[in-house]
Amino acid sequence: MLNSLILFLCIILGFISVAIIYNKRVDTKSPFINKYLVFIILYSSIRYIFHFIFSIDPSLLPYKVLTIADSIFLIAIPCFYLYFKDLVFEEKYTKINLLHFVLPSLLILLMVISNIIAKQNRLFIVKIFIIIGGISVLLYLTLVFILLYKNVWFRKSEIKLVQVQNKLIRNWTLFLYFSLFPIVIFRFLTITFIYGPIGYTHFGILLPALIWCLIFLKFILTPEIQYGYGFLNQNITESTSQFIIPKLWSTEIPTQKINIARDEKLAEKLSANIKTYIRQIEEASFHSQIFRNPDLSTDDLAAHIKIPSSHISFLFKYHCKETFSDYKKIVRVYDASKLLDNGYIKNNTIDSLSAEVGFVTYNTFHVAFKSIIGMTTLEYIKRVSQQTG
Repeated sequence: MLNSLILFLCIILGFISVAIIYNKRVDTKSPFINKYLVFIILYSSIRYIFHFIFSIDPSLLPYKVLTIADSIFLIAIPCFYLYFKDLVFEEKYTKINLLHFVLPSLLILLMVISNIIAKQNRLFIVKIFIIIGGISVLLYLTLVFILLYKNVWFRKSEIKLVQVQNKLIRNWTLFLYFSLFPIVIFRFLTITFIYGPIGYTHFGILLPALIWCLIFLKFILTPEIQYGYGFLNQNITESTSQFIIPKLWSTEIPTQKINIARDEKLAEKLSANIKTYIRQIEEASFHSQIFRNPDLSTDDLAAHIKIPSSHISFLFKYHCKETFSDYKKIVRVYDASKLLDNGYIKNNTIDSLSAEVGFVTYNTFHVAFKSIIGMTTLEYIKRVSQQTG
Protein backbone atom coordinates (compact mmCIF):
# COMPACT_ATOMS: atom_id res chain seq x y z
CA MET A 1 0.00 0.00 0.00
CA LEU A 2 2.78 2.43 0.95
CA ASN A 3 4.62 1.55 -2.24
CA SER A 4 1.55 2.37 -4.35
CA LEU A 5 1.02 5.68 -2.55
CA ILE A 6 4.61 6.77 -3.17
CA LEU A 7 4.35 5.81 -6.84
CA PHE A 8 1.09 7.72 -7.16
CA LEU A 9 2.65 10.78 -5.49
CA CYS A 10 5.62 10.59 -7.84
CA ILE A 11 3.28 10.50 -10.87
CA ILE A 12 1.30 13.53 -9.67
CA LEU A 13 4.42 15.57 -8.86
CA GLY A 14 5.91 14.70 -12.25
CA PHE A 15 2.90 15.94 -14.21
CA ILE A 16 2.72 19.09 -12.07
CA SER A 17 6.36 19.75 -12.99
CA VAL A 18 5.58 19.44 -16.71
CA ALA A 19 2.60 21.78 -16.30
CA ILE A 20 4.86 24.33 -14.61
CA ILE A 21 7.30 24.22 -17.52
CA TYR A 22 4.61 25.04 -20.06
CA ASN A 23 2.92 27.55 -17.78
CA LYS A 24 6.22 29.40 -17.42
CA ARG A 25 6.67 29.22 -21.18
CA VAL A 26 3.34 31.03 -21.66
CA ASP A 27 3.70 33.50 -18.80
CA THR A 28 7.24 34.72 -19.42
CA LYS A 29 7.45 34.17 -23.19
CA SER A 30 10.84 32.60 -22.56
CA PRO A 31 12.75 31.83 -25.75
CA PHE A 32 14.29 28.87 -24.02
CA ILE A 33 12.43 25.74 -23.00
CA ASN A 34 14.42 22.58 -22.51
CA LYS A 35 12.95 19.70 -24.50
CA TYR A 36 15.25 17.20 -22.78
CA LEU A 37 13.99 18.19 -19.34
CA VAL A 38 10.41 17.74 -20.55
CA PHE A 39 11.20 14.25 -21.82
CA ILE A 40 12.99 13.23 -18.61
CA ILE A 41 10.09 14.33 -16.40
CA LEU A 42 7.40 12.92 -18.69
CA TYR A 43 9.16 9.59 -19.10
CA SER A 44 9.72 9.20 -15.36
CA SER A 45 6.07 10.01 -14.65
CA ILE A 46 4.69 7.65 -17.32
CA ARG A 47 7.08 4.88 -16.29
CA TYR A 48 5.80 5.06 -12.74
CA ILE A 49 2.23 4.78 -14.04
CA PHE A 50 3.17 1.30 -15.28
CA HIS A 51 4.76 0.44 -11.95
CA PHE A 52 1.75 1.83 -10.08
CA ILE A 53 -0.61 -0.42 -12.04
CA PHE A 54 1.71 -3.40 -11.53
CA SER A 55 1.92 -2.73 -7.77
CA ILE A 56 -1.88 -2.77 -7.46
CA ASP A 57 -2.45 -5.90 -9.49
CA PRO A 58 0.33 -7.61 -11.52
CA SER A 59 -2.31 -9.32 -13.67
CA LEU A 60 -3.37 -5.94 -15.10
CA LEU A 61 -0.06 -5.38 -16.88
CA PRO A 62 2.07 -7.91 -18.81
CA TYR A 63 5.49 -8.20 -17.21
CA LYS A 64 7.16 -7.79 -20.61
CA VAL A 65 5.65 -4.30 -20.94
CA LEU A 66 7.19 -3.35 -17.61
CA THR A 67 10.65 -4.55 -18.64
CA ILE A 68 10.54 -2.55 -21.88
CA ALA A 69 9.29 0.56 -20.05
CA ASP A 70 12.21 0.25 -17.64
CA SER A 71 14.77 -0.24 -20.41
CA ILE A 72 13.72 3.06 -22.03
CA PHE A 73 15.49 4.70 -19.09
CA LEU A 74 18.65 4.41 -21.22
CA ILE A 75 17.30 7.18 -23.47
CA ALA A 76 16.93 9.46 -20.45
CA ILE A 77 20.66 9.22 -19.70
CA PRO A 78 21.88 11.17 -22.79
CA CYS A 79 18.91 13.48 -22.22
CA PHE A 80 20.41 14.41 -18.86
CA TYR A 81 23.72 15.22 -20.53
CA LEU A 82 22.07 17.31 -23.25
CA TYR A 83 19.89 19.03 -20.65
CA PHE A 84 22.89 20.08 -18.59
CA LYS A 85 24.69 21.16 -21.77
CA ASP A 86 21.74 23.33 -22.79
CA LEU A 87 21.48 24.71 -19.27
CA VAL A 88 25.04 26.00 -19.56
CA PHE A 89 25.29 27.00 -23.23
CA GLU A 90 21.65 27.32 -24.37
CA GLU A 91 22.55 26.03 -27.81
CA LYS A 92 20.04 25.74 -30.60
CA TYR A 93 18.87 22.20 -31.33
CA THR A 94 20.89 20.41 -34.03
CA LYS A 95 20.26 17.04 -35.65
CA ILE A 96 23.69 15.85 -34.55
CA ASN A 97 22.25 15.51 -31.05
CA LEU A 98 20.22 12.57 -32.34
CA LEU A 99 23.45 10.53 -32.46
CA HIS A 100 23.31 10.33 -28.67
CA PHE A 101 20.18 8.22 -28.94
CA VAL A 102 21.39 5.62 -31.47
CA LEU A 103 22.99 3.25 -28.95
CA PRO A 104 20.17 3.48 -26.35
CA SER A 105 17.62 2.80 -29.11
CA LEU A 106 19.52 -0.29 -30.25
CA LEU A 107 19.75 -1.57 -26.68
CA ILE A 108 16.01 -1.05 -26.17
CA LEU A 109 15.40 -2.96 -29.40
CA LEU A 110 17.52 -5.78 -27.97
CA MET A 111 15.32 -5.83 -24.88
CA VAL A 112 12.21 -6.02 -27.07
CA ILE A 113 13.76 -8.93 -28.99
CA SER A 114 14.66 -10.69 -25.75
CA ASN A 115 10.96 -10.75 -24.84
CA ILE A 116 10.08 -12.40 -28.16
CA ILE A 117 12.73 -15.09 -28.62
CA ALA A 118 13.01 -18.37 -26.78
CA LYS A 119 13.72 -18.18 -23.07
CA GLN A 120 17.05 -20.05 -23.29
CA ASN A 121 18.48 -17.37 -25.61
CA ARG A 122 17.15 -14.45 -23.60
CA LEU A 123 19.87 -14.46 -20.94
CA PHE A 124 22.65 -13.83 -23.47
CA ILE A 125 20.86 -10.77 -24.92
CA VAL A 126 20.11 -9.42 -21.46
CA LYS A 127 23.81 -9.72 -20.51
CA ILE A 128 24.72 -7.66 -23.59
CA PHE A 129 22.11 -5.10 -22.59
CA ILE A 130 23.50 -4.85 -19.06
CA ILE A 131 27.19 -4.64 -20.04
CA ILE A 132 26.86 -2.13 -22.90
CA GLY A 133 24.14 -0.18 -21.11
CA GLY A 134 26.23 0.02 -17.94
CA ILE A 135 29.28 1.30 -19.83
CA SER A 136 27.13 3.86 -21.63
CA VAL A 137 25.61 5.11 -18.38
CA LEU A 138 29.02 5.45 -16.69
CA LEU A 139 30.36 7.32 -19.73
CA TYR A 140 27.52 9.86 -19.63
CA LEU A 141 27.78 10.29 -15.89
CA THR A 142 31.46 11.10 -16.41
CA LEU A 143 30.73 13.54 -19.25
CA VAL A 144 28.10 15.31 -17.14
CA PHE A 145 30.48 15.52 -14.19
CA ILE A 146 33.23 17.09 -16.35
CA LEU A 147 30.75 19.53 -17.92
CA LEU A 148 29.36 20.71 -14.59
CA TYR A 149 32.73 20.75 -12.84
CA LYS A 150 34.27 23.00 -15.49
CA ASN A 151 31.32 25.26 -16.25
CA VAL A 152 28.94 25.40 -13.31
CA TRP A 153 30.09 24.28 -9.88
CA PHE A 154 33.01 26.71 -9.59
CA ARG A 155 31.72 29.60 -11.70
CA LYS A 156 32.59 32.90 -10.03
CA SER A 157 31.41 36.49 -10.33
CA GLU A 158 31.92 39.74 -8.50
CA ILE A 159 28.34 40.81 -9.24
CA LYS A 160 25.99 39.90 -6.37
CA LEU A 161 22.97 39.44 -8.61
CA VAL A 162 24.94 37.03 -10.79
CA GLN A 163 26.23 35.25 -7.70
CA VAL A 164 22.63 34.51 -6.70
CA GLN A 165 21.86 33.09 -10.16
CA ASN A 166 25.09 31.06 -10.18
CA LYS A 167 24.30 29.66 -6.74
CA LEU A 168 20.78 28.72 -7.83
CA ILE A 169 21.99 26.76 -10.86
CA ARG A 170 24.96 25.27 -8.98
CA ASN A 171 22.76 23.94 -6.18
CA TRP A 172 20.21 22.56 -8.65
CA THR A 173 22.81 20.74 -10.77
CA LEU A 174 24.56 19.35 -7.69
CA PHE A 175 21.23 18.14 -6.34
CA LEU A 176 20.11 16.63 -9.66
CA TYR A 177 23.45 14.98 -10.49
CA PHE A 178 23.95 13.40 -7.09
CA SER A 179 20.31 12.32 -7.05
CA LEU A 180 20.62 10.77 -10.50
CA PHE A 181 23.86 8.98 -9.62
CA PRO A 182 22.45 6.75 -6.85
CA ILE A 183 19.30 6.02 -8.91
CA VAL A 184 21.38 4.75 -11.82
CA ILE A 185 23.87 2.81 -9.73
CA PHE A 186 21.15 1.29 -7.55
CA ARG A 187 19.10 0.29 -10.58
CA PHE A 188 21.97 -1.49 -12.31
CA LEU A 189 23.05 -3.22 -9.11
CA THR A 190 19.55 -4.56 -8.57
CA ILE A 191 19.29 -5.62 -12.20
CA THR A 192 22.68 -7.32 -12.31
CA PHE A 193 23.25 -8.89 -8.93
CA ILE A 194 20.02 -9.11 -6.95
CA TYR A 195 16.74 -9.35 -8.81
CA GLY A 196 17.78 -10.37 -12.29
CA PRO A 197 17.13 -8.60 -15.60
CA ILE A 198 14.89 -5.57 -15.11
CA GLY A 199 13.39 -7.35 -12.14
CA TYR A 200 10.51 -5.80 -10.22
CA THR A 201 10.46 -5.66 -6.44
CA HIS A 202 8.76 -3.25 -4.10
CA PHE A 203 12.06 -2.15 -2.59
CA GLY A 204 13.79 -1.94 -5.96
CA ILE A 205 11.28 0.62 -7.23
CA LEU A 206 10.56 2.40 -3.94
CA LEU A 207 13.95 4.05 -3.42
CA PRO A 208 14.21 5.56 -6.95
CA ALA A 209 10.59 6.74 -6.69
CA LEU A 210 11.34 8.54 -3.43
CA ILE A 211 14.35 10.27 -5.00
CA TRP A 212 12.26 11.31 -8.01
CA CYS A 213 9.66 12.76 -5.64
CA LEU A 214 12.39 14.93 -4.11
CA ILE A 215 13.59 16.02 -7.56
CA PHE A 216 10.07 16.97 -8.65
CA LEU A 217 9.43 18.82 -5.38
CA LYS A 218 12.64 20.79 -5.82
CA PHE A 219 11.58 21.71 -9.34
CA ILE A 220 8.07 22.73 -8.27
CA LEU A 221 9.39 24.94 -5.46
CA THR A 222 12.04 26.64 -7.65
CA PRO A 223 10.79 26.45 -11.26
CA GLU A 224 13.27 29.10 -12.44
CA ILE A 225 15.95 26.37 -12.43
CA GLN A 226 14.61 25.22 -15.79
CA TYR A 227 16.43 28.17 -17.37
CA GLY A 228 20.14 28.63 -17.98
CA TYR A 229 22.42 31.55 -17.27
CA GLY A 230 20.57 33.63 -19.84
CA PHE A 231 17.71 33.85 -17.34
CA LEU A 232 19.43 36.87 -15.77
CA ASN A 233 19.30 38.69 -19.08
CA GLN A 234 15.66 37.68 -19.44
CA ASN A 235 14.94 39.15 -16.00
CA ILE A 236 16.39 42.44 -17.18
CA THR A 237 14.35 42.63 -20.36
CA GLU A 238 11.02 41.58 -18.86
CA SER A 239 9.07 43.56 -16.33
CA THR A 240 7.88 40.87 -13.94
CA SER A 241 6.77 43.39 -11.32
CA GLN A 242 6.89 47.13 -10.87
CA PHE A 243 10.67 47.07 -11.40
CA ILE A 244 12.66 45.80 -14.37
CA ILE A 245 15.07 43.95 -12.06
CA PRO A 246 12.99 43.36 -8.93
CA LYS A 247 15.57 41.10 -7.28
CA LEU A 248 18.10 43.92 -7.32
CA TRP A 249 16.17 46.28 -5.06
CA SER A 250 15.11 46.14 -1.43
CA THR A 251 12.36 48.72 -1.03
CA GLU A 252 10.99 47.85 2.40
CA ILE A 253 14.08 46.93 4.42
CA PRO A 254 17.51 48.59 3.99
CA THR A 255 20.28 46.28 2.83
CA GLN A 256 22.37 47.35 5.81
CA LYS A 257 21.77 49.01 9.16
CA ILE A 258 21.59 52.81 9.07
CA ASN A 259 23.87 54.21 11.77
CA ILE A 260 24.66 57.68 10.45
CA ALA A 261 22.37 60.48 11.67
CA ARG A 262 22.36 62.19 8.26
CA ASP A 263 21.29 58.96 6.57
CA GLU A 264 18.59 58.37 9.18
CA LYS A 265 17.07 61.74 8.32
CA LEU A 266 17.26 60.92 4.61
CA ALA A 267 15.57 57.57 5.25
CA GLU A 268 12.60 59.32 6.84
CA LYS A 269 12.46 61.86 4.03
CA LEU A 270 12.69 59.30 1.19
CA SER A 271 10.52 56.52 2.62
CA ALA A 272 7.45 57.56 0.62
CA ASN A 273 9.38 58.04 -2.65
CA ILE A 274 11.79 55.10 -2.76
CA LYS A 275 9.82 53.09 -5.35
CA THR A 276 9.26 56.16 -7.50
CA TYR A 277 12.97 56.99 -7.50
CA ILE A 278 13.92 53.39 -8.35
CA ARG A 279 11.55 53.40 -11.31
CA GLN A 280 13.17 56.63 -12.50
CA ILE A 281 16.64 55.09 -12.16
CA GLU A 282 15.60 52.03 -14.15
CA GLU A 283 13.91 54.17 -16.78
CA ALA A 284 17.19 56.04 -17.27
CA SER A 285 19.15 52.78 -17.19
CA PHE A 286 17.23 50.83 -19.81
CA HIS A 287 15.47 53.48 -21.88
CA SER A 288 18.21 56.03 -22.39
CA GLN A 289 21.89 55.96 -23.28
CA ILE A 290 23.23 57.81 -20.26
CA PHE A 291 25.08 54.71 -19.00
CA ARG A 292 27.16 54.71 -22.18
CA ASN A 293 29.12 57.56 -20.61
CA PRO A 294 32.28 55.81 -19.28
CA ASP A 295 32.68 58.49 -16.59
CA LEU A 296 29.07 58.33 -15.39
CA SER A 297 28.73 59.21 -11.71
CA THR A 298 25.83 59.33 -9.28
CA ASP A 299 25.86 63.13 -9.78
CA ASP A 300 25.35 62.66 -13.54
CA LEU A 301 22.52 60.20 -12.98
CA ALA A 302 20.90 62.52 -10.43
CA ALA A 303 21.06 65.43 -12.87
CA HIS A 304 19.56 63.27 -15.62
CA ILE A 305 16.50 62.21 -13.63
CA LYS A 306 16.35 65.52 -11.75
CA ILE A 307 16.60 64.37 -8.14
CA PRO A 308 19.29 65.27 -5.57
CA SER A 309 22.57 63.38 -5.81
CA SER A 310 22.39 62.56 -2.10
CA HIS A 311 19.17 60.67 -2.76
CA ILE A 312 20.78 58.58 -5.50
CA SER A 313 23.75 57.75 -3.25
CA PHE A 314 21.39 56.80 -0.42
CA LEU A 315 19.38 54.47 -2.65
CA PHE A 316 22.43 52.60 -3.91
CA LYS A 317 23.87 52.39 -0.41
CA TYR A 318 20.79 51.15 1.43
CA HIS A 319 18.25 49.88 -1.09
CA CYS A 320 20.29 48.32 -3.90
CA LYS A 321 21.93 44.93 -3.56
CA GLU A 322 24.74 46.00 -5.87
CA THR A 323 27.19 48.87 -5.68
CA PHE A 324 26.75 51.66 -8.22
CA SER A 325 29.86 50.39 -10.00
CA ASP A 326 28.45 46.87 -10.41
CA TYR A 327 25.04 48.24 -11.33
CA LYS A 328 26.67 50.13 -14.23
CA LYS A 329 28.24 46.87 -15.42
CA ILE A 330 24.87 45.11 -15.44
CA VAL A 331 23.20 47.91 -17.41
CA ARG A 332 26.06 48.16 -19.91
CA VAL A 333 26.20 44.41 -20.49
CA TYR A 334 22.44 44.45 -21.06
CA ASP A 335 22.94 47.28 -23.55
CA ALA A 336 25.68 45.28 -25.31
CA SER A 337 23.52 42.15 -25.52
CA LYS A 338 20.69 44.12 -27.12
CA LEU A 339 23.08 45.59 -29.69
CA LEU A 340 24.35 42.10 -30.51
CA ASP A 341 20.77 40.85 -30.82
CA ASN A 342 20.15 43.61 -33.37
CA GLY A 343 23.15 42.76 -35.56
CA TYR A 344 25.68 45.31 -34.27
CA ILE A 345 28.58 42.95 -34.91
CA LYS A 346 27.84 42.76 -38.66
CA ASN A 347 29.44 46.15 -39.24
CA ASN A 348 31.47 46.63 -36.05
CA THR A 349 34.00 44.92 -33.79
CA ILE A 350 33.74 43.66 -30.23
CA ASP A 351 36.28 46.31 -29.21
CA SER A 352 34.05 49.06 -30.54
CA LEU A 353 31.05 47.45 -28.82
CA SER A 354 32.75 47.64 -25.43
CA ALA A 355 33.50 51.32 -25.96
CA GLU A 356 30.03 51.96 -27.35
CA VAL A 357 28.26 50.81 -24.19
CA GLY A 358 30.61 52.64 -21.83
CA PHE A 359 33.44 50.29 -20.82
CA VAL A 360 36.86 51.89 -20.63
CA THR A 361 38.79 48.76 -21.62
CA TYR A 362 37.91 45.66 -23.60
CA ASN A 363 39.22 43.37 -20.85
CA THR A 364 36.82 44.87 -18.30
CA PHE A 365 33.98 44.43 -20.76
CA HIS A 366 34.96 40.83 -21.54
CA VAL A 367 35.08 39.83 -17.86
CA ALA A 368 31.80 41.60 -17.04
CA PHE A 369 29.96 40.15 -20.05
CA LYS A 370 30.98 36.57 -19.30
CA SER A 371 30.25 37.02 -15.59
CA ILE A 372 26.75 38.41 -16.12
CA ILE A 373 25.54 36.62 -19.27
CA GLY A 374 27.34 33.37 -18.52
CA MET A 375 29.21 33.13 -21.82
CA THR A 376 31.75 35.10 -23.83
CA THR A 377 30.68 37.60 -26.47
CA LEU A 378 31.72 35.17 -29.22
CA GLU A 379 29.62 32.40 -27.68
CA TYR A 380 26.71 34.82 -27.36
CA ILE A 381 27.03 35.92 -31.00
CA LYS A 382 27.06 32.25 -32.06
CA ARG A 383 23.90 31.59 -30.07
CA VAL A 384 22.16 34.64 -31.58
CA SER A 385 23.08 33.55 -35.10
CA GLN A 386 21.77 30.02 -34.40
CA GLN A 387 18.47 31.37 -33.08
CA THR A 388 17.97 33.71 -36.04
CA GLY A 389 19.55 31.54 -38.71
